[in-house]
Amino acid sequence: MLLKEAYLDQVVGEVEDLAARVAQLKGRFAKQKVSVKLEHYWELEYVRTSFAEFKRRIADLEDADDAQLAKFQEAVEVAWKDLIHAVDTLLAALP
Repeated sequence: MLLKEAYLDQVVGEVEDLAARVAQLKGRFAKQKVSVKLEHYWELEYVRTSFAEFKRRIADLEDADDAQLAKFQEAVEVAWKDLIHAVDTLLAALP
């Protein structure tokens, strides 16, 4: 269980980094015209969906026993990479 706790602590640090990126995204998105917001609606929706998936994977990891830990850590990593990529892609697309 110590391994799981250490991993979850690492994830908390990564989520703090994500929070900074999301704050930047929200600020930039708020300054956009409606047409730009509509143009990127599906990308924003993908970010939301990716975040929900990441949260679900974290919940699964928290409930995992030691035998399942590696499998759930891998699922968290995949969800995390997808989420960060989605946020960074949307940030890059906004003027």
